Amino acid sequence: MEPHKDLKTLLDEALELRNVNHEKLSQLTGIPERYLLAIQNLDVAKLPASPYVRGYIKKISEVLHLNHDELWEMYKIELNQKQSGAYDKLPANRFAIKQLSKKTFYLTALGVLLLVYVIFNLNRLTGEPDLLVTSPAEPIISTSEDMIKIGGQMERRDKLTINGEEIFISPDGTFSQEYSLQPGLNTIEFKATRLLGGEKTIVKQVLFQPTTTQPLTPNFNE
Repeated sequence: MEPHKDLKTLLDEALELRNVNHEKLSQLTGIPERYLLAIQNLDVAKLPASPYVRGYIKKISEVLHLNHDELWEMYKIELNQKQSGAYDKLPANRFAIKQLSKKTFYLTALGVLLLVYVIFNLNRLTGEPDLLVTSPAEPIISTSEDMIKIGGQMERRDKLTINGEEIFISPDGTFSQEYSLQPGLNTIEFKATRLLGGEKTIVKQVLFQPTTTQPLTPNFNE
């Protein structure tokens, strides 16, 4: 067999030389005509398992007086080239930059901006709030007045509660209000809370001791 010829050409020429068509070859070999055409066209999807195909090629070789081993090797080589060729060929636009849709572009840009914001503001969102209580200044004080002024400073973006009650923060970041005392020891809890869970708590105690007045004693000697 001539090495430069492909399987299809070789079989066509052998059929023409023997004056045999595919129908006649099917009768002589007992191979269904559809299998003969599939072998010649390397249409492996229409063929049975490889051992059966090799047996078919052996019968074809005997009828057409061809070398079975060479014909089988030619079939395997061409089949392998056909099956692997699609994977070896690089697509023309493999390295081309794909155009993004406007929606994808805007969503991607928004995601990047959000990520940058979170990175640069992570401590502001999750860190401990800056809370300063200036009045009362000491952890424990005593007074004879039933009302004291409490106050301090913190950032407006954080939330402040005093004994569970939310307190207004002025634009300059300060807070101040009058606090009514009960006789005895009063505990005042200042709690600052940040957006994503950071907290700071300061506790002050005020001992309220009311001033007692002595009742006037009448002077009967006057």
